[in-house]
Amino acid sequence: MSHVLDSISFGAIVTVRDRLLAQQAAGRRIYRLESGDPSFDTPPHVRDAIVEALKKGHTHYTASAGIQPLREAIVKKVRRDNELPIDNAEQVVVTSGGMHALYLTFRALLDPGDEVILPDPMWTEIAENIRLGGGVPVRVAMDLESPTPWTAAQIEQHITPRTKAIFVNTPHNPTGVVLSRSSLREIVALAKKHDLRIISDEAYEHVIFDGEAHVSIGSLPGAEERTISLYSTSKSYAMSGLRVGYIVARDAAFLSRVKKLLRCTTNGVNSLAQWGAAAAVGAPQDASRMMGAVYQERRDALLAGLAGVDLLVPYVPKGSFFLWARIQPSWRGYRGARSDEAMTDWLIDEVGVGSSPGSAFGPAGAGWIRFAFSCDTREVEEAAGLVRQVLGQAGRTSSRSTGMDARPPLP
Repeated sequence: MSHVLDSISFGAIVTVRDRLLAQQAAGRRIYRLESGDPSFDTPPHVRDAIVEALKKGHTHYTASAGIQPLREAIVKKVRRDNELPIDNAEQVVVTSGGMHALYLTFRALLDPGDEVILPDPMWTEIAENIRLGGGVPVRVAMDLESPTPWTAAQIEQHITPRTKAIFVNTPHNPTGVVLSRSSLREIVALAKKHDLRIISDEAYEHVIFDGEAHVSIGSLPGAEERTISLYSTSKSYAMSGLRVGYIVARDAAFLSRVKKLLRCTTNGVNSLAQWGAAAAVGAPQDASRMMGAVYQERRDALLAGLAGVDLLVPYVPKGSFFLWARIQPSWRGYRGARSDEAMTDWLIDEVGVGSSPGSAFGPAGAGWIRFAFSCDTREVEEAAGLVRQVLGQAGRTSSRSTGMDARPPLP
């Protein structure tokens, strides 16, 4: 007896996390660079809003698409910050986190066998949710040696009569690539040419470095009606455990399907968390800017800490809080294996440093490893020192950047 869920994994990152936590429970010092969970506390005004909502008795069923104050705050935010041409709160749906938004989107959009083009590597759960929606993920490898790593020309080679949508994620998990306005314009033109939907995952919209600008593809001419934009409060406001995300779209038929799915699944989002999210989205964004600045400091600290490690060659992220590094073929391996999984296991067993094997993110990730620098700054610095210690310092060359070159350092 087979089922679509039998093809869904429990996730390599979850396996790594469980190993680390087991070692921590046994009394070992570990370093949580495998997980993208912000170390910051939820901002005080958000916590206050949740407490106030509790005192006022806002603990009953809400409208399944979200409380009106939150949806109206989202409308103002996406018009102001993302420049999305949204008419009203009916074009906003509140979800139980960004993951739920992904599930609802693919389930509401896809018919069995529909294809969705996505970058490779890509966060594991994207392909999994496409399959859960009855679709087929079509991976298009990113060219990290190019200043434009993912282009419309690359995508077009993989379009077939079954292609339904192009999935865009910028800033990108796991590489930290930030797509330029010109690259996004070309993707819009391609979507128009082939009459495709665009699904835009913007979970890391506020985690962006070096003066780069985040561009919401749905704001570009020609993308307004065909784009489904997905957001999360987890990364922007350190609300990962409160589970609030949202979908913004103009397609009435699609939104109707999403609302039906909401009714038949969660029937709404935690009421208190929604009041907290309304405060987060509706207030000045000082907390998000502060967190973004600290993430850049952590990125630079991690890059500097790994600068002398010839066995790892990092791709310099322009956004997100992940460092994507290539494992050099000269690495001797661990327990008879020289894979990225072996490197992850070795760093855990040797020094208690967590990471994520690149192959978990798709075929193009094989031979790479991902470090998260969302944990606190001291933990990032100590972990980098331990990795440098065990991998050895073979000396720096001019081609081994600490992260400030115009182009990412690659062999």
